[in-house]
Amino acid sequence: MKLSDYVMWFIKEQVADTVFLMSGGGIMHLVDSLGKSDLKAVCCHHEQAAAIAAEGYARMKNVPGVVLVTTGPGGTNALTGIAGAWLDSIPMLVIAGQVKRADITPREDGVPVVRQTGFQELNVIDMMKPITKYAVTVDRPQSIRRVLQKAVYLATHGRPGPVFVEIPLDAQATELDLADLEECGSWYPAMDLLPEQSDAVLCFAYKVGQLLRSAKRPLLMAGNGIRLAGGVDALNRFLEKTWVNTVTPMFTADDLVTRDYPYYLGRQGMSGNRAANYAVDNCDVLLVIGERLQLTQTSYDHKNFATQATKIMVDIDLGELQKNTLSIDMPIWCDAKTFLEALCAEDIDVLAPWSVPIERIDPAAHECAKGYLNVYRFLERLNTYPDPMPIVTANGMASVASHQALTLKNGQRFLTNAGLGHMGSGLPMAIGACIANGYKPVICMEGDGSIMLNLQELQTIEHHKLPIKIFIFNNNGYYSIRNTHQNYFNNVFAADSTSGVSFPSFYRIAPAFGLPIVRICNDDELDVGLDQVMRHGGPIVCELALDPAQPMLERWSAGMLREAL
Repeated sequence: MKLSDYVMWFIKEQVADTVFLMSGGGIMHLVDSLGKSDLKAVCCHHEQAAAIAAEGYARMKNVPGVVLVTTGPGGTNALTGIAGAWLDSIPMLVIAGQVKRADITPREDGVPVVRQTGFQELNVIDMMKPITKYAVTVDRPQSIRRVLQKAVYLATHGRPGPVFVEIPLDAQATELDLADLEECGSWYPAMDLLPEQSDAVLCFAYKVGQLLRSAKRPLLMAGNGIRLAGGVDALNRFLEKTWVNTVTPMFTADDLVTRDYPYYLGRQGMSGNRAANYAVDNCDVLLVIGERLQLTQTSYDHKNFATQATKIMVDIDLGELQKNTLSIDMPIWCDAKTFLEALCAEDIDVLAPWSVPIERIDPAAHECAKGYLNVYRFLERLNTYPDPMPIVTANGMASVASHQALTLKNGQRFLTNAGLGHMGSGLPMAIGACIANGYKPVICMEGDGSIMLNLQELQTIEHHKLPIKIFIFNNNGYYSIRNTHQNYFNNVFAADSTSGVSFPSFYRIAPAFGLPIVRICNDDELDVGLDQVMRHGGPIVCELALDPAQPMLERWSAGMLREAL
């Protein structure tokens, strides 16, 4: 069996059923083997898009997304997508090409003796090391099984994340003797990546139970680490048992708890809902599980975060518990599912939820200029459609307003990269989500500025006839950047068509890719236009003409809603 054939067999048997790729000469054996395999191959038009699509697939199925990229620029183009997966703890297996082993530049004391020997040769491994859990070159073909076993284990155990396996061109073509694989042996972890559990977890669960029972204003923040750990069922059991007031961190876990739970207060964070932020400011015990509390959750005034509460934080990454932006009273180094199961076993009765007023976002209170579509009125109308299709957003207004105003159904997924927040991520992530969801409809929210970074993937959507409903939030450029410049400098540059950044006519662009497009220019056109989009059976683009100065919800800073207990 050729090594490249073995790689595809291993992926099919041990990892996933789909590979996202952009072809190249440096992976010609791997691409040939992929074509002859039973795997589904999704060819993207940029390696960044392939990596982000794999992230969307991984988020939906909670298994590693698989990416195949070529040498040199293939690896560097994939860096951004891999970095996004690294920051948001998304498992990913990246297989990359490299030049023949004889053409790899030798090193002295770790430093290449010349810049390059082989064509498109580049030391991508050292670029990948800071943003992967494992980055390795397969220099011994007979070690391929051990390398892949280690890579997949590391990607999926402990705190999940991407891994990077580089295979030189001549190694790809090597005929393997299965006896050589047996001689090289299988790989097993020397130790479990999870921290020690046993009695320590039971002790912590008992102490947390005591704190919750004695609290007058207990609050749970449920993070995406719960989903990554496979702990959603345990979370639901805990909620049904305790009726505890609950918030989810905005962008990272909006879909973990929904309005179907009567004591759900909404999405918490700087751009989050008032009720959720009020609860954080005024709780007396805050239990955070599976959420790393990045600055978008604590605000940049993090010293004032939940100052009236005893703060308990459960995380699989010890470093997150010790970082200097947090002051945690009870840090618990533990897997989220394991801790929730221990907590469910505690004798905790209903925690008598305390009253927090939940206010509906009123579009009339955020009225835009005449002649434009009010973004909150659009989202309010979108909430009335019963189909719980997955929703994917990128960044800017398309992400912020959507996460503020959309009401999810039970089981509905809502995907956004929170750590990197890279422009252009919505479209390819929607591709991965759609494929992982059995080619069923997906909603994609993209800004007119953001979509330009991966506009080419409209062709991937059209080629596979993916039923993605692409809403382009056209607010004449970079909404958040424009507001930042206006607020800080009372001037705008490099943010819109008046300051150096122009945009094409999407009404002309979409048909060039073979996609139908609908424009909704104002509130009067909303009902008819949105119905047309939502009833359409295949891929479709909808351009929303939004006010460049659309009023948005007030941003929260830690402590601003605090009241004396």
